[in-house]
Amino acid sequence: MSSSCSASRRPRLIVNSRPASGGYSKPRKTDATPYPLTSDISRIQLFSHPSSEDVPESRPNFLFITTDQQRWDAVGIHNPLLRTPNMDRLATQGMLFDRAYPTNAICMPARASMITGRSQRGHQVFNHDVNLSEAIPVLGDSLGNAGYTTALIGKAHFKTSDLEDALPDHPPDGASLHEDGLWHGPYYGFNYAEIQTGHAYPAGHHRVWLERNHPEGIKLWRKENALIEGIGGYESWKNAIPAEWHYTNWTADRTIDWLQHRPDQPFFLWASFADPHKPFAPPWPYCEMYDLAEMPDPVPAEDVSQKPPHYGWAREGKPYGGYNTTQEDWQGDRYREIVAHYYGLTTFIDDAMGRIFDELDRQGLWQNTHIVFTSDHGEGLKDHGVAAKPMMSYECVNRVPMFWHHPTIAPGSVHDGVSTHLDLTPTFLELAGADPLPGAEGRSFARLLSGETDTHRDAVVVERISALGSEEPMKVKMLITEYWKLLHYGSAPYGELYDVKNDPEDLTNLWDSLDHQDLKQRLINRLLEVLVDDELGDPRLILSRRGLGGTLRDQSQMEAEPSHRVDMGEKSRGIAGESEPEEET
Repeated sequence: MSSSCSASRRPRLIVNSRPASGGYSKPRKTDATPYPLTSDISRIQLFSHPSSEDVPESRPNFLFITTDQQRWDAVGIHNPLLRTPNMDRLATQGMLFDRAYPTNAICMPARASMITGRSQRGHQVFNHDVNLSEAIPVLGDSLGNAGYTTALIGKAHFKTSDLEDALPDHPPDGASLHEDGLWHGPYYGFNYAEIQTGHAYPAGHHRVWLERNHPEGIKLWRKENALIEGIGGYESWKNAIPAEWHYTNWTADRTIDWLQHRPDQPFFLWASFADPHKPFAPPWPYCEMYDLAEMPDPVPAEDVSQKPPHYGWAREGKPYGGYNTTQEDWQGDRYREIVAHYYGLTTFIDDAMGRIFDELDRQGLWQNTHIVFTSDHGEGLKDHGVAAKPMMSYECVNRVPMFWHHPTIAPGSVHDGVSTHLDLTPTFLELAGADPLPGAEGRSFARLLSGETDTHRDAVVVERISALGSEEPMKVKMLITEYWKLLHYGSAPYGELYDVKNDPEDLTNLWDSLDHQDLKQRLINRLLEVLVDDELGDPRLILSRRGLGGTLRDQSQMEAEPSHRVDMGEKSRGIAGESEPEEET
């Protein structure tokens, strides 16, 4: 959408509910019955945790908040039409990572990277049919050894959705059940888990909660039971489920309940919201919060004759990895309803976040808790004719919001270099005083947060493997630097190269441009360097774990040594030998 993907045209704000002063908003009152908070956790004996006797009281806590399919500009600080005061608070009072990217723009690979610090090549989860191996070291393993208690509330998606949906009431053989008769972990390093795996339908622990407490709510999720007959947009309707029964509120409520009954240890808590992923079906009042007449137009679909063939397949209505972007549903008011509902789902999450922040304040935890917000990948919303997250270069699909708040971070800090989710786990572990993970490819940016440095990476890689309706699988490695974006399709006779400063919408493919062949080769070389340098991180961690030697030096000494990487400071920009592109006039 033109006002979002390029942020060039800004619609006026129509929802006058942003707080006039600082602070965060409370959720809107509705006519529905208030959601009674059940203290299930207070009745449940949590899994045993490491002793906290030797853990310093100054050890920080972590609240990791994620959404699903929220594009980088679907926040108020980038789009004044959207009301997201709580997300904005994190961005303006902490550090905003302006160009953050996942390792892969679909859910399971992206989320596997978040807890392993490994790329798609490292964890081998390349689509939604490959479960994350339980043999791979994960974030919670090291945090647990360091004295932390860990919990995951909401969407996990480390295994296929059908497997995760069944876990609460049909756990694996031999798994322990709690006093509520349900399985609650451990799960991929998290001591405690309450999982919601679906989109616009109840699944996992949320399904069981609804069946036990509000069984009439199960059928209310269905499109045929919508509040009013919808316009007919693609997977878009006004959900009849009361907001208090929706999994967004459930995720916030269970997060708050866990905070109220947590063990007396430093904690890492992941509150994982499952929206604004399609279907776009917000409950009232969020389904009517934004005026259709004020919704922006999408970025027009450009000529793709100079791009790889799968860009054209979508225009022709051919099978495209499950996404057919030529539907009539994406026209006129049908399109505008989709955008309005996408915005409504986002504001719904923001209100839920505000209630979690209230609880942190009530317990005096705000001053010693790192609060990190991001999304697993973006959403096309018909910009460039693209729906969902197809295998394409566009920022609306690949770029995500990422904010990091802590009292030690200078308010209003902005990191405008490229960032990757690959580095989240290494950063969490360094700040927690925990050991790094064997096999992790990411690198901690703790010194960036503290202000000791203003640079981190000069390039990041986003990967993808997909059949895309073709007979042979397509594989792509996308290198993103400060000025350039290169997509390499292996031995295929095509590729993509874009000038991201002068062409932020990736409209002009420079791959075959005679004037850019030297640059293209340098970028290909840089891509190879990144892939080799990051692969499986520091091998000595793996060797030492197996008793094969390999002494680790102090990290500060390693960082002080000369580096062969390209200097991305003020005196040397871009890839070696390539100056900043001139601005177009």
